[in-house]
Amino acid sequence: MFGFEFYPTPSHVIDAMLEGFNTTGKIILEPSAGKGNIVDFLKSQNAAGILACESNADLRAILATKCNLIENDFFDLTSEKISHIDAIVMNPPFSCADKHILHAWEIAPLGCTIISLCNSETVRNQHSRLRGELGVLITEYGHENSLGNCFSEAERYTDVSVSVVRLLKPGASYDTEFSGFFLEDDPAEHQENALMPYNEIRSLVNRYISAIKLFDQQIELGLQMNTLTRPFSSSKISFTCTEEGKPRLRNDYKKELQKHAWSYIFEKMKLNRHSTQGLRQDINKFVEQQQNIPFTMRNIYHMLDIVIGTTASRMDKALIEVFEKLTKHYDENRFGVEGWKTNSHYLLNEKFIMPWVSEISWSGKMSVRYNSAETVDDFVKALCYITGINYDKCTPLSRFVSDMNCEFGKWYSWGFFEIKGFKKGTMHFKFQNPNLWALFNNNIGRIKGYPLFEHQKTA
Repeated sequence: MFGFEFYPTPSHVIDAMLEGFNTTGKIILEPSAGKGNIVDFLKSQNAAGILACESNADLRAILATKCNLIENDFFDLTSEKISHIDAIVMNPPFSCADKHILHAWEIAPLGCTIISLCNSETVRNQHSRLRGELGVLITEYGHENSLGNCFSEAERYTDVSVSVVRLLKPGASYDTEFSGFFLEDDPAEHQENALMPYNEIRSLVNRYISAIKLFDQQIELGLQMNTLTRPFSSSKISFTCTEEGKPRLRNDYKKELQKHAWSYIFEKMKLNRHSTQGLRQDINKFVEQQQNIPFTMRNIYHMLDIVIGTTASRMDKALIEVFEKLTKHYDENRFGVEGWKTNSHYLLNEKFIMPWVSEISWSGKMSVRYNSAETVDDFVKALCYITGINYDKCTPLSRFVSDMNCEFGKWYSWGFFEIKGFKKGTMHFKFQNPNLWALFNNNIGRIKGYPLFEHQKTA
């Protein structure tokens, strides 16, 4: 009924998956939720919140009564939507479990635990590139444990040997940027040189507070209407506050309202030049985790000051992330990923190759993958910062490729680079200005605390 790869996870298998992992109080994503066996188990183990993805419409109808459906297709889910989660627990389709686990790793926030079932052959027979990458992740950041033929007495039988993969994504988050972000509410002072006009901040906060008050009034009126009509009407016409047919809770409404308010501030202030993917993840994270903190004028000013004041360190981080991602793909690398002689492992060459950037759109034209576009745009923002160029004058890569109707295999001049995309997903980049190439590597040396080796031309 639900597809040939629909295998609901038995409770004893979920118990084995989560052995030693405390779910109490944690926010957990289940990206292949099915009819909700894992969701039910997590709820019974006192998880604080459960997010889910499911592509099958009938199964989504079942899940809608159990948890928060955040996306239909897991591969459409982006990192900034889940930057507040603690773990990902899943039983993905065995035919492409490697792809699911790698995507989970890519979008998971730092410090997140990933627990996934898969066919044991996926981790033990690494004949493909994806399996090779997964093998490296398991070696460096986790472990794999065989559960054997654990679906032999399941709701749907299979004799496949099953393994559980557990990964822990290392590293600190941007939490230090927002240390002391929220302050006690006090009378806001008029600031003539403020980043955003005083009256506009005041209006925004007033609108936010007024909307919450109207929400409460609407709920109260709804309760009164239901009380009046209950003796002679059915629950089918009772009054509730809903969104797309589902009840909308007050805290959920407040969180969404705050997210939109912060987005408005960033758009109004044209802070996109300072907003990296990591910053957007943290905006989502602190709204999700601290929605009860007052949305005050002083807090907004403080947030804007922090965003501007930490731009240098955030752009340094963007430079390092791109540097480490690209230098990992050198020829004969130790990571088990595709590599090219064009890339170097000790500095960024004038010409370099980035994987998983270009793809074929539904119309057959070249387009840019979302996550890769984010990485490249963060890179451009960092280059703008170190060169003093206004990012607002730069065209994002995805829009450039679309507007120019770029063709595969042809060079195009875009911003700081010459670019050429290929159908297999790689994109070649060439610095148009050698001085900028040198400036980038000099900044990497400054950040790392030591000079990079200079490229030596061979005779």
